[in-house]
Amino acid sequence: MSSPKPYYDALPSAFVPTHYDVAVYDIDTEANTFSGTVKIVLDVKDATDELSLNYRSLVVKAENVLIEVPGSQETIIRAVSVTEFAKKDFFVIKLDTTIDPIKIPQIVATIKYDAFIQTNMTGFYRSEYTEGDVKKVMLSTQFEAPDARRTFPCFDEPALKATYSVSVTITKQWTVLSNMPVATVSDAGDGLATHLFQKTPRISSYLVAWACGDFEYVESFTQEKYLDDKPLPVRIYTTPGYSKNAQFALEIAPKVIDYFSRVFEVKYPLPKMDLLTVHSFSHNAMENWGLITYRSNALLFDEETSDASFKKQVCYVVCHELAHMWFGDLVTMKWWDELWLNEGFATWVGYIAVDYLFPEWNILNMVTHESLQVSLTLDGLRSSHPIHVPVVDAVDVDQIFDAISYHKGCSIIAMLSNYIGKEVFLKGVAKYLQENQFGNGSTANLWDAVGEVSGKPISSMMNHWVTKIGFPLINVELNGKDLVLTQSRFLSTGDVKEEDDTTVWWVPLNISCGLEDDAIVEDIAVDSFESKRVVIGNFPTGDGFFKLNKNSTGFYRVNYSQEVIDKHILPYMDKLSPRDKIGLFSDVAAVAISGLGSTSTVTLLTLIKSIVDADQLGDDYGVWLGLNEILGKLRVVFSGDEEVCTGIDSFLRFVYRKLGAELLQEVKSNHDLSETDFRKVILITTVFSASGGLGVPEFVEYAKESFETWKNTGKIHPNLTFFIFSTMAGLEDLQQEDFDRIVKEITDPSSLDSREQAVKSLPSISNMKYVEPLLGMLKDTSIVPLMDSHYMAEAFTLNRKTRDRFWSYFKENYGDIHAELATNVPILERFIRFAFVNYQSEEMYKDVEEFFAVKGITGFERSYRQAVDTIKTNNSWYKRDLGVVKQWLSQNGFV
Repeated sequence: MSSPKPYYDALPSAFVPTHYDVAVYDIDTEANTFSGTVKIVLDVKDATDELSLNYRSLVVKAENVLIEVPGSQETIIRAVSVTEFAKKDFFVIKLDTTIDPIKIPQIVATIKYDAFIQTNMTGFYRSEYTEGDVKKVMLSTQFEAPDARRTFPCFDEPALKATYSVSVTITKQWTVLSNMPVATVSDAGDGLATHLFQKTPRISSYLVAWACGDFEYVESFTQEKYLDDKPLPVRIYTTPGYSKNAQFALEIAPKVIDYFSRVFEVKYPLPKMDLLTVHSFSHNAMENWGLITYRSNALLFDEETSDASFKKQVCYVVCHELAHMWFGDLVTMKWWDELWLNEGFATWVGYIAVDYLFPEWNILNMVTHESLQVSLTLDGLRSSHPIHVPVVDAVDVDQIFDAISYHKGCSIIAMLSNYIGKEVFLKGVAKYLQENQFGNGSTANLWDAVGEVSGKPISSMMNHWVTKIGFPLINVELNGKDLVLTQSRFLSTGDVKEEDDTTVWWVPLNISCGLEDDAIVEDIAVDSFESKRVVIGNFPTGDGFFKLNKNSTGFYRVNYSQEVIDKHILPYMDKLSPRDKIGLFSDVAAVAISGLGSTSTVTLLTLIKSIVDADQLGDDYGVWLGLNEILGKLRVVFSGDEEVCTGIDSFLRFVYRKLGAELLQEVKSNHDLSETDFRKVILITTVFSASGGLGVPEFVEYAKESFETWKNTGKIHPNLTFFIFSTMAGLEDLQQEDFDRIVKEITDPSSLDSREQAVKSLPSISNMKYVEPLLGMLKDTSIVPLMDSHYMAEAFTLNRKTRDRFWSYFKENYGDIHAELATNVPILERFIRFAFVNYQSEEMYKDVEEFFAVKGITGFERSYRQAVDTIKTNNSWYKRDLGVVKQWLSQNGFV
């Protein structure tokens, strides 16, 4: 009996692969071509005379197809023809006979093919780099999402796991890596060697990987013992000269493997773990089982020349990718509609691992800003999508590698974990992994396992959070001694219609009554609710401090009545944890943007000013990062009125003034920040960059002095590089020599992260004579690499002096820009998402809609709609509150 046909575009189910031999050879890095042979062992499930396989840009001919029957002495099945369906990424081999599974339960298909080495960071692709003055190349693979098919014919679906034996024939001078250790190396003649790797466990096609090049490595070992009762070897590979920068990652990776092996109660199952730096990389990293690949500044860190923020980035990305070795690799989602199972979980447990390694970083404060708030912002748009989202065609999956899959997924896991207890939750995760290892799992499987361990109805509690778009706004008011809570759908546009508001979420309350982590209101009848309205009678702290969603662990917004803000929160700011402060600011800002409830932009401005006046902001870096995001949003949205722009900048200088002066004095008296606490360094970077961008004279002068020192000595403090570059770029009298000097950091970077800093900094320009040359670099990948283009685009649109010219230039040069970006869909999608959310005029969103109505939005449909929704939201906020903001700024002396 045939299996039921899935809703998505899957290959016919007549054959199921159990093993692949994949061989690549005749690799020509000049012509960018290679040849390959794939030998697939297939179980026959249904009678058929057709074999369908995924491919893209491969050359396959019928005469190069061989079908054999195991145990048979002769080939009895002939390939009659190969019919290609290129638009759907598959071809069909017509056989000369119908294969009956009763008579022939298994076949072996051997296919020789020709293919291309890609140049767009997908499939089997090349990265170019310079060693000294010599240009060199390395080769590596990137098969997620559906790009294994670019490199060998296969069943490119995550549920169709199989074992793999990979062989690569390449020059003897190069090192070759794959998921497993090398089994044999044999001479292939003409200076070539064939590297055959050990057979993998059952694995999805998108996790198969290999790489080859001129590599060096550093090695360490785990404390725990693994296969053969030995410590696991962990190696970090780089091109020559870079392995010295791998020490930090090398120090933490073995510890993380040991940590995850303990908390997941499943030991890492492969015989080695390699981490490889790839010079051209579209993402931060890729979780190939046993061979994780990274972009350089997501794996390498130089204590002397790298910005401290990259230390956090390296630590987090290493933890995130190693989490995938279990959650994604050992157990894989069945189809791309459950991508969140991979990414949401790895995001959450990645942060948990960072906190385990470096508890002094207080990383969860930053997570509230950079994960929870980011996903709440996106999910507040009508054009958002559920965590579990249908993916009909695998090529569309790139568009859901976004804040919903990663950060909303992370946030609802954090919410559930906080509610039932982290240890209990991880016990459920361990059960899920043990029950589904080397196979495929689903959201339902995970909830069942966690439910069995916790004794809670997890599936019903979490169902809407996964299957429905959006999240609730919880309205809070006191009615006498009763606390009245109501929930409704939150939309940033504020135009919630009846049909938008049909979902009733399960909401954990987690009501704070003090600063300590365990200061929770407990003597109430409910700790959560799943109704439109709940009344908590005789609320015990009705006369003092209370705040919903302690430490911002719940995925919802809170709208307090003015009475609650004035009487029960503002007088008690010392009872708010840093995460509570971030949550409070963000909730008040979000409600102000939407125009819902009693909270307005005036409430937000008054709240911030009163806390600054009372000197109660504190110096936690997470709080300032969150506040910096909100203040930046104010600058963007109210940029349409010059008087208000001036007033907001004056207000922002007031906010940063006291702390900025203290930090500047501290830095001036201690030029060497190497021993400064990590959290303090991030705080310094945040406050300095904001103050420099606002033109605060003391910071501008310090940036100038530091820039001159760098020009004369080559020395610049890595944690202040962005501040110095962006402040200099913003000078009206920026000299050509200084502009060129920063550009040189893009083309010839002096440190691991200086190119990214320069790309982000230069569009802060005020002198418009530099706009055109800078825009020209945006479409020249020999200057600004494709993988960094979105950084520059975003920076252009954050600058109110350049954003309109950027949009004009984008339209004028759309053909060239799109041609480059479209070679890698995730980069195209990211560019659109980052570039267009910083506009706020009605004219702009009409112009954007008209432009793309003609040009089309193929490949970036979701990010386009989300960008347009954001422009509309910004415009609605601007029109509604411009007058009151102007009045408030005037009344408070900022205009």
